Amino acid sequence: MSKSYHVTRKDLNRFSKRELDEMAEDESSLLNEYAEKSSVKRDVKKKRTKEKN
Repeated sequence: MSKSYHVTRKDLNRFSKRELDEMAEDESSLLNEYAEKSSVKRDVKKKRTKEKN
């Protein structure tokens, strides 16, 4: 079963820069979940491109 990520950029729009800086230090924050989602998506796209070629 695949892991689902339910955090989107819209979820982070309501926070100020100061709040986002504080979230960067917390490992269980929405910001870190979004960062993990982005890196996984990037890796999957690269993998699919390599397999296609």
